[in-house]
Amino acid sequence: MNILQFKPTTEQLLQASQFANAYNQHGFGKNVLGVSYEEYISFIRIGKLCEIILADFLRLENIEFEAPEMLIPHPGNHKKGADLLLTHSGQEVDIKAANKSFHKRILIREDQFQAHIHDIYIGAKYHNDQLVTYHGYITGDEMNKITPHDFGYGLCRYMLLDQLKPMEQFVKQCKLKEKIS
Repeated sequence: MNILQFKPTTEQLLQASQFANAYNQHGFGKNVLGVSYEEYISFIRIGKLCEIILADFLRLENIEFEAPEMLIPHPGNHKKGADLLLTHSGQEVDIKAANKSFHKRILIREDQFQAHIHDIYIGAKYHNDQLVTYHGYITGDEMNKITPHDFGYGLCRYMLLDQLKPMEQFVKQCKLKEKIS
């Protein structure tokens, strides 16, 4: 279980598309990555899909969390707060999605990282609408020790997907109601 693999359901794909469509129709968010507007909206959909799939998995595993606004689009330039909050430890979890075939790392823009360091960052990989994988996690404290680098999107904190702590450890600690470390 070091890498979790999922085939997105029709409902999960629909929820992610509806979320991204709201951004597209209402001009929500801010494209800070310097990509085309279409690619920006695609990033929104893929990121949301990765959040929804992980939330559904945690529910199936009886791991309690809070994410009351997961499917509510945020009209401002930037969403504030974590993707979900683990009930047992109060730790904030942010899911980072790599989405191109050549993407091998998670990236956290330095301005977003400095604005608010989350407790846990989970590295997901969107392969296509038939496969999403979760490679592992890193704590915010560990990410804070990494020197930012510019990969073409501005300064970012980063970690290679294959160097993240295993998802098995994350799930085990959640089930034991331990603080994720």
